[in-house]
Amino acid sequence: MIDVMIITHNEAMNLPHCLQALQGWTNKVFVIDSGSTDGTQDLARSFGVEVVHHDWPGYAEQKNWGMESLPFESPWLLIVDADEVITPKLRDLLVEVAAKPVDEIPENGFFINRLTYFLDRPIRHCGYFPSWNMRFFKRDKGRYEDRLVHEHIIIDDPIGKIKEPMLHEDRRGLEHYFAKHNRYSTLEARQLFIDITEPDGKRVSANVTAETRRRRWLKRNVTQFVPLPSLWRFLYMYAVKLGVLDGAAGFEFCRFIATYDSMVALKLRESLRQYKRGGRQVAEAQAASLSVLSKPEGTEMSGVQRTVTAPRPQVGVMQLHPEASPWSFKEKLGRAVWMLLGKPLFRISFHNWYGFRARLLRLFGAEIGIGVAIRPSVNIEVPWMVKIDDDATVGDYAIIYSLGPVTIGKRSIVSQYAHLCAGTHDYTDHAFKLIRSPVWVGSDVWIGTDAFIGPGVAVGNLTVVGARSSVYKDLPERMVCVGNPAKVIKERDLK
Repeated sequence: MIDVMIITHNEAMNLPHCLQALQGWTNKVFVIDSGSTDGTQDLARSFGVEVVHHDWPGYAEQKNWGMESLPFESPWLLIVDADEVITPKLRDLLVEVAAKPVDEIPENGFFINRLTYFLDRPIRHCGYFPSWNMRFFKRDKGRYEDRLVHEHIIIDDPIGKIKEPMLHEDRRGLEHYFAKHNRYSTLEARQLFIDITEPDGKRVSANVTAETRRRRWLKRNVTQFVPLPSLWRFLYMYAVKLGVLDGAAGFEFCRFIATYDSMVALKLRESLRQYKRGGRQVAEAQAASLSVLSKPEGTEMSGVQRTVTAPRPQVGVMQLHPEASPWSFKEKLGRAVWMLLGKPLFRISFHNWYGFRARLLRLFGAEIGIGVAIRPSVNIEVPWMVKIDDDATVGDYAIIYSLGPVTIGKRSIVSQYAHLCAGTHDYTDHAFKLIRSPVWVGSDVWIGTDAFIGPGVAVGNLTVVGARSSVYKDLPERMVCVGNPAKVIKERDLK
């Protein structure tokens, strides 16, 4: 047997299609409504399902309340949205699973594929198909993660997949679709804000697909910093994920989702800006606005409300107000092009293409001598701040953090994982201003594995810096230096 749970608010145009597809093969169907005004409740009752009113607490909280409070009978629970339809083929597969003794099914739940319709056309590419959603699981095994939107079920392995898709189509029109995604973008930006500003808070790891994990990571760590995020998302969906094959509907869908991502990035940047400037008062105002924006249109919210407050500054303690950006527009543009085009080309080049990487760095303004060997895994922050003389070598995973000038002399070796850091901040300044202090490495120097060369440091010719040493002051010529901080232990004798 299979029980079903659906949450609704003003779904009169979608719900009949959803409920019709559930007739004749499900046990109990519960509709949890949060105050619809379009007749959703009466329409649901006309199909013989049980309608329960529960004031809106949020997406995850509403579903978790239903799973904990409603009198389900079947060992298997199917969760569908009002704008989703279970096809006959998918129905037969679900019934086949539920017909077996539950103890004989090793999987605790099954991801169900979903096919989205946009402008009356199926979206079979764009990175949106297949689209795996954990919707069918053993009733006592699942609980939704604590997220404001795009929540997923937490469930233990093993889990399976059902390839036959359900259909996803919102029939309420584009105006409603746009308004819904505007609200989603606010909630997603708030969730990202929580993830960034509360790194030590409770994190829930849900059984989500690799694509979902990657998308969350990119939005948290990359999208907010990238110029024109909507352009890159559109190109990814339309070209890389072959949205072009979905025709005119695919083009418009890619444009829409790209705009959505741009809205998330802008709202996240706004929240972070207010958080840095306003402290407690702004955080409380954001939490108050969240209590309104996290519910469907037209509902009065009661019960659980999700509020987020910033860490409260201690009275009398100086607060930092970091400068917005110390970089000029030209520098920002150059760094963006290097990050989006230069770095990826640099990284994917074959290990012995030293000439190619040298030419690429020169193209971005670096001064690279003859015979320089730089490994593809080297991380160079700002190439036009780098000067590397003839026959020098930079090993795997070394970091040239060239916020200021970095010079590496002839025949010098920078070993793997070494870090040359030419940037720091003035910790005595309220603006926490960037200080671009040059790093100079002389000729015939050997910087050992995992060594750190700090801002403003000069390493003399022929000197050796031992593995994992940290250098904060200038080192003389022809010496062997080790430790943290690095100290001279002996002279370097060359035979």
